[in-house]
Amino acid sequence: VSSFAGPVMTLVVAPIERMIRLLNMLTRDPLGYQSSSKYKKFVREEDLFTKNTKWTKDVLKGMETSFLMSTILRIGSLMKVGFGSAGVEIIRSNLQKGQTGTQLFLNTKGSTVSCIFLFCDIRSFTDATECLQEEVFVFTNKIAAVVHSICHSYGGSANKNVGDAFLLSWELKNSGSDADGGGSFADQYGSEGDMFYGTNGGMGGGDQLVAKNNEGDKALLSVVKICIALYHDKYFIESIKDDARERLLAKIAKRKGPVVQMGFGLHAGKAVQGAIGSQRKLDATYVSRSVELAEFLESSTKKFGLKMLMSDAFHRLLHPSNRRRCRKVDQIMFVDDDNTDFADDVEAGDVMELYTFDMDIDALWKPSPSPRTNPSLEGEGGSVHFKEQDSMSESDTSSLRHQHTSEDGAGKMSPGGRPGLQKAKSRRRRVSLIRHSAAFRNLSNSGATLQEAADALNNSLSQSGEPTTSSAPDSSGVDSDFFNERGVPKNMPELVLPNGPVMYSASVWVDEEMRKLRHLHSDGLFYQKFSSGLHSFYSRDWEHARQCFRTILDRFEDGPSRYFLNQIEENNGVPPRNFTGYGSAD
Repeated sequence: VSSFAGPVMTLVVAPIERMIRLLNMLTRDPLGYQSSSKYKKFVREEDLFTKNTKWTKDVLKGMETSFLMSTILRIGSLMKVGFGSAGVEIIRSNLQKGQTGTQLFLNTKGSTVSCIFLFCDIRSFTDATECLQEEVFVFTNKIAAVVHSICHSYGGSANKNVGDAFLLSWELKNSGSDADGGGSFADQYGSEGDMFYGTNGGMGGGDQLVAKNNEGDKALLSVVKICIALYHDKYFIESIKDDARERLLAKIAKRKGPVVQMGFGLHAGKAVQGAIGSQRKLDATYVSRSVELAEFLESSTKKFGLKMLMSDAFHRLLHPSNRRRCRKVDQIMFVDDDNTDFADDVEAGDVMELYTFDMDIDALWKPSPSPRTNPSLEGEGGSVHFKEQDSMSESDTSSLRHQHTSEDGAGKMSPGGRPGLQKAKSRRRRVSLIRHSAAFRNLSNSGATLQEAADALNNSLSQSGEPTTSSAPDSSGVDSDFFNERGVPKNMPELVLPNGPVMYSASVWVDEEMRKLRHLHSDGLFYQKFSSGLHSFYSRDWEHARQCFRTILDRFEDGPSRYFLNQIEENNGVPPRNFTGYGSAD
């Protein structure tokens, strides 16, 4: 009996028990069961079971029970890919109820969730389809692999693929369910009645959105990483047939930038997730105005000539330091389509502020700017001259003056926790820092151009014996030995995509790569000039707005500045009679 029972237990009973355990894990967590501790223990037990049996590994793999186990794993993976994050409840409920029947249960209600939505679209996809034909699927799937893997590594979930567009989400938690009661940046800075609570954000809830695990910063970082990855042309076209690749490259030869270009829209709000369809075709998706607004933001990037736009609802979820790194580019109002008088409905409309995160991807492969060796001039952007949008405030200056007038400055630690320099040397540099930053602000307020202000600051630094830096990037042209005709580096390193979660650290926003991305826009005057121009534009002071936008465009091309300047020129510098303090959501 024992000689018969032993093989039966090893080859039949034990594998069936293991299959039941696997199905239970799949039922509880259809998407994340493979990363759970129970599943990892399950795999270890499988290896231990194989070692302790007298049967070889090849014999065990050839058994029908092994085929059934692998089939369950494959079906689980297919459900995970097919349904996405919005289909978790569909899989779970049908696995639980399906024990009593063979049909899908589609009469269940959806559930309300709070999410960050990222909608991204491939530019010039029609041209790519015409050139690549059947190869377009290889091309599109390469792009999807980049978008999905990067977003997944920072906690995002792929939801929908619509030809040339992708929808991704980061699930949030309502503050009402926050057990620790500690509050969040959204709690502190939100205000009732705006899009952040559901007026525009989705399904009518009044709870604030909370990014407890930096979901907003992770979503923004995902967009930055995707934009960098898109410059790896070889990754996207190397597996395409030669004739199709040549047609595509000939089609886009006159277009600057990489082969793959995308637009991104980020919005945060509530949505209902559930299943739409029948027994013959089923889609798990989100239904909400929040999703539509994310798509609207992406489409608006074309109007402003930007890579990405984010709503104020999403902007509030960012860490304060990252909020300061973003630029407000417009304020728009959504009004009832039946209301023909836009001006009369200003107070009743829903207002949305649009922000962007400025980045110069080309700078990653250009020669680095001159090194900054003076520690007293180094700020977040590396120096006062290259400081981020939050340029030195009066409180910063007052703090420095206080340090200068202190009775005993010796032995004090610098803000970064490093020992201070010699007393006389540090005192001289602090005074110099105050003097130069004050002169910098005076030049800005007087209407001087960015180049004039930069030259004046560098001259001031030279007279005081301080090292200087170049204020503007070299515009002498593209090095044909290093860059192709579209301005993209010819020899790019191999693109390596993340295959699992990546540990998020706030230090990524100030590392060398990010400094290069932000160098062009981090001179201390760019944000101030644009903000002043935008305020003047909506205050009907179009002459001053024109001066501000032209000042920016004299230095480098900026999409929002070009857009508003065109609006002014088209109206001959005079605001229309029905002009309001908001743009329209067209």
